[in-house]
Amino acid sequence: MAETPSWKSGHIARLIAAIAMVQALFWFVFVPVFLPPPSQLPPRPAIEAMDYAMVDAPVAEALDAAAFEPMVPGPRLSPDGYHAVRTTFSLDAVPPQGVAVLDQTGADNVRFFMNGVSVYSPGSMDLDDPSYHSYHKEIIHVPAAALREGQNRLTGVYMTTLPREVPYIPPLVGEYDSIAGAVQWKAFTIDEFRLISAVIVAVVALFAGIAASRARERDLPLWLCLAATGWTAYNLFFEWLWFPLDGAARGFYYAATATFVAAAWAIFADAWSGTRLRFYRLGVWIVFALAVLVSGWMMFARYSDTAFGVVETAVEWAGLLLSAATVLRLGWHFIRHPAERRYLEAAVLVLLALLMVFHLSAIILDGMHRPYLAATQPLILLLLGIGFFGRNFSLFRSREQLNAELQDQLDERTAELALAHDREKTLLREQAHADERSRIMRDMHDGVGSTLMSLLMAARRGKTEQPFMEQGLQSAIDEMRLMIDSMDSMGESLKAAFSLFAERAAMRCEGAGFAFESRIENADDLPVLGVRANIQVFRIMQEAVANALKHSTGNRIRLTLTGNTIEIADNGDKLGEARQGGRGLENMQVRAQSIGGDLHVMRRDDETVVQLELPRAAAETVASA
Repeated sequence: MAETPSWKSGHIARLIAAIAMVQALFWFVFVPVFLPPPSQLPPRPAIEAMDYAMVDAPVAEALDAAAFEPMVPGPRLSPDGYHAVRTTFSLDAVPPQGVAVLDQTGADNVRFFMNGVSVYSPGSMDLDDPSYHSYHKEIIHVPAAALREGQNRLTGVYMTTLPREVPYIPPLVGEYDSIAGAVQWKAFTIDEFRLISAVIVAVVALFAGIAASRARERDLPLWLCLAATGWTAYNLFFEWLWFPLDGAARGFYYAATATFVAAAWAIFADAWSGTRLRFYRLGVWIVFALAVLVSGWMMFARYSDTAFGVVETAVEWAGLLLSAATVLRLGWHFIRHPAERRYLEAAVLVLLALLMVFHLSAIILDGMHRPYLAATQPLILLLLGIGFFGRNFSLFRSREQLNAELQDQLDERTAELALAHDREKTLLREQAHADERSRIMRDMHDGVGSTLMSLLMAARRGKTEQPFMEQGLQSAIDEMRLMIDSMDSMGESLKAAFSLFAERAAMRCEGAGFAFESRIENADDLPVLGVRANIQVFRIMQEAVANALKHSTGNRIRLTLTGNTIEIADNGDKLGEARQGGRGLENMQVRAQSIGGDLHVMRRDDETVVQLELPRAAAETVASA
């Protein structure tokens, strides 16, 4: 029999107040914090082109051999295998801290290559033993060493073990600090918060299961347990990185768990009402069974590249029917019982019904919708669990106490994550400082220290001729300048080191009566070297010019940087015995070998040429993009 509403009792007023409170907390607190609209991102490089190719393996060699073709961002039917998407963008200058990359494509796993260099390779890309790291959206850090001024190419090799339409969307690329700061909270809500939600829902399922095993009226706690268990099982599809099923079996698991969650909500609504509606649950089970049968048939009997698309359609229609059944069942209950006294549970179920209506309208109208329903189900399950246990067990009477305990756990986890992040940043900073101190000490010992010690030993032996001492002191000054420059701009790039040396060599050569010229060709193809390698190149050029000033019979010195080759040439008439032997040439060869290069001295076109070939691997790494 329907209840007669009594305004004097205040039950309807309390119910309306509870509904208003839950709605306000959801729309003005939960949504802005955990489901905010897309924020305005900092300025970032424009995507100039996207190209696609299917490759045999997720390795750089396969990318070099791939035949890329232009593509339009959006869904693309992707059979199982490896799909390479190359994104092209340009940088006016390389950010010192590198760039951040946030992948937006929904494949199973991914490898990222920046200008041919691997920069991100989580988990396994083995089609027979895959992992599913693409479902965890990380902020990928690409160091400055992998970038270059001008055009850069970011290639993602996406693995799919289940043929389906994959939305290939250009990744977000921008200066690391600004992009990471802008999307850090968003990344937390996608990964860590979702994991925390899964743990909380699993706890709700456990307690509801215990209650169902002990209660006389088992229907409501049983379906609360099954709804929470179903959502946890469905969430494992996305959260379990090494999910044991793949291919058709994994696709069927997705369909079965997604449909079961919708069916569990529909039956939970009937159980919560307290009165079973005739034939209602039978209809729910029929819809569930049909969706599972269609999914199983397509996945195991008619498996093809388009089979999972049919499964997704079946799951979507089943979800639509079951969500509509949930909304109608709750609506019928509130029509029959307008003075419902389970205020918190009623308010939460009204929110669930409202979100289902939004979800249904988006499906029917084929419009864009935000993931309110999917993201809010853990919160709804938690609140329903609190309401149920608060009504039935004195152990769970204090909702405030339970909320405080959960908040403390969340705060503790957040504090631990923040502390770990700060500790990692401190360790990286201390390591960088230690490395720089070690480099400076080595340079002082090998450069200035060695030169001054040689002068001291010569002075003790009485060898104090003015030319000898001038040359030694000049060498010490040059070493000191080189060490200072390595801490400033010279260590940034080969181009900076070359330009600085050319500027100083010009004054020295012209002072000795030599004409001097220098030039850089193919500046975009210069190799990327580290600070110590740039210092060794600087010293080789220094030794070669000093050798030319000392031994050349000519009057002109030329310095050229072309790609990965540096030449120091003079117009002297021959190599000469002093030019071929001695410690100077030996030192230059040792320095060249220490950075993986080669050094040659030759006669060419009436010139004596010292040719330094820099490491080809470094040059090709930059130029291959």
